[in-house]
Amino acid sequence: MKKILCPTDFSATSGKAVEYAVHVAQHAAGHLTLLHVVHLPIVDTSETALVASELLGEQVRTATEKLKATVLQLEEKYGANRDGGFTCDYLLKEALLTDVAEQLSSQQGYDLIVMGTTGCDSTMEELLIGSNTEAVIEEVPCPVLSVPKSAPAPKVEHIIYASDYSPEDLQAMRGVVDFGSCFGAHIDVVHVVKQQEEQDGEDAAAFRLELQGLFPNVPLSFHEVMNKHRDEGLMAYYQQSAGDVLAIVRREKGFLKSLFSQSLAERMTYQAKVPLLVLHGKK
Repeated sequence: MKKILCPTDFSATSGKAVEYAVHVAQHAAGHLTLLHVVHLPIVDTSETALVASELLGEQVRTATEKLKATVLQLEEKYGANRDGGFTCDYLLKEALLTDVAEQLSSQQGYDLIVMGTTGCDSTMEELLIGSNTEAVIEEVPCPVLSVPKSAPAPKVEHIIYASDYSPEDLQAMRGVVDFGSCFGAHIDVVHVVKQQEEQDGEDAAAFRLELQGLFPNVPLSFHEVMNKHRDEGLMAYYQQSAGDVLAIVRREKGFLKSLFSQSLAERMTYQAKVPLLVLHGKK
């Protein structure tokens, strides 16, 4: 986690994400880039093009001032670019956030994106932030840490990883271990079952042995939770065990659409309450 990208729209929600991004950069001795994007307006006449150009120029100037001020604040508060153990800069792009995030993570080596997200209230700000987070998670190859605006002060000492004992979990766990190692975090591997069956125990034992062999020096523990609903079981365990971050694997495109949909969020509200680390699973 040496290069961290943190999109910001200067809202309180993205401000919380910046706090978490700084926390990761400090512990990883990494580099943090604040990213703000402005969208090119659609115009149909030369007159509207002139007005749009003026508006865009003003947006760029305002955003640049805010980005510079944020970096200065991080230097003064956390010692960025000084003696704080991490470096920080900013980027301003005229493009779509998903395109920029994908390009930076694919071509310029950013290996973690930290973004703010919100609950399911109907304000335009929250709808836009929520859809942006979902879109970025769907497109980028690197892990994404989604930080709710109601998240507590940054702490990553206890990670809960949701597992179903699949081959994809093994690849995703490398990302979880890489992230957790920056903090010396304990990782709970949690599997939710509808009912206790012998096959679950056999799968769990084989999976446990394989993970322990892959990560012999990592503080891992394994737990099975019985609940008819996977989301409810995970949330209950997360709360009871005082987790700091919940980690899940994105198994295919479209998976996050259900996670961020209003119906499931009303039951589970991951994005409204829990810092969520989303990883990509590969067999």
